[in-house]
Amino acid sequence: PRQAGGWTLGVIDDLLTVPERENGGRTAYDRFDFQTAWGISQVLKLHTAGRNYAVAFEFHDDVVELDDADAPTSANFYQVKTRCNEKNWSIADIVARPTSMSKAKRTPKASFAGKMFDNLLRFGDFVKKLVFVSNQPLPELTKKHGEAPFSSAHASSITKFVTALMSECEKFCQDKHLGYFHFDYCPLNLGSYEMALVGMVTVFLKEYSSADASAHAFTLYLANEGRRRSKTLSDVSNFEELKKSKFLTRNNIKQWMEDLDKDHAYRPSWETVSRQLGVSHAEDANIERQWAEYLSDRKRRWSAATLQLGEKVKSEVVPLIDSAKDLKSGLAAAVPVVRELVKSWKPEASDYFVKAVILYEYKR
Repeated sequence: PRQAGGWTLGVIDDLLTVPERENGGRTAYDRFDFQTAWGISQVLKLHTAGRNYAVAFEFHDDVVELDDADAPTSANFYQVKTRCNEKNWSIADIVARPTSMSKAKRTPKASFAGKMFDNLLRFGDFVKKLVFVSNQPLPELTKKHGEAPFSSAHASSITKFVTALMSECEKFCQDKHLGYFHFDYCPLNLGSYEMALVGMVTVFLKEYSSADASAHAFTLYLANEGRRRSKTLSDVSNFEELKKSKFLTRNNIKQWMEDLDKDHAYRPSWETVSRQLGVSHAEDANIERQWAEYLSDRKRRWSAATLQLGEKVKSEVVPLIDSAKDLKSGLAAAVPVVRELVKSWKPEASDYFVKAVILYEYKR
């Protein structure tokens, strides 16, 4: 056990040095997966509760939750698994050991429970809970949504679980270790979890943002940030780099909310820009149509890339337009400077679209 006063340093050292058990399952998705959706829903829950959380994706377990992003003293480890066709879980499923497919030697692999217990062996006193999360219930323990400890199951089910885990893991002791294990029957449905998460984000945005951003777009943004963190761990040398690579934190969400509010705080008026621009009616009409399209794209595609585009365009065009004799000539000078930048965000963008982006970001 760690000595009093040595928690944080020991925990951070462990997180930086304990090798991960496996790196499987870290691939790109055409849509966000159930595991990511559950992780994001946990982030929203912790943020609403006012916690200074840090939630990791695919780091020692499917999801890992630190109690504090700056000075962690404990962590919850979550195995997130799904089942189709309303098939319930059983204690036997949780402790079952699949057989290796190797022809040379067919040996049993670790069970779900065995993998969970391995985190307790690796991190010791740092572990607060080991939780198995699923969209289907474990009737031997609970049929209700929410979290329940394995220790609350019927005595016969507990015996089945303990006997199997003692057989697999020689260091497992019922009195010491059973209390760590929990099952969470989550309310996310496998067929509609994406829309359910959008609904959660909608409520969250109403509470924490004054912007009229698309909840669907912001949900995708959060999911992409979660998926990005589920990729193989980057080379890191300190805790701050580790958090940036693998964790979503309260400060991340807070900053994105501030960026979102800032981005939507002021919407320049096309009518004002048009009066100052002084171009022909035909060009005015073409730019106005692309102005409306850019507004729609920005809302639909709200992301880090969209925010970066706006900031980069603004930084490039402000000096050019400010030093020009008028807005029209400044616009003409700015188009070749940022054309490729805009096209990297929208490859089919016309010069009218580029002009609309320039004018919007200059006035924003």
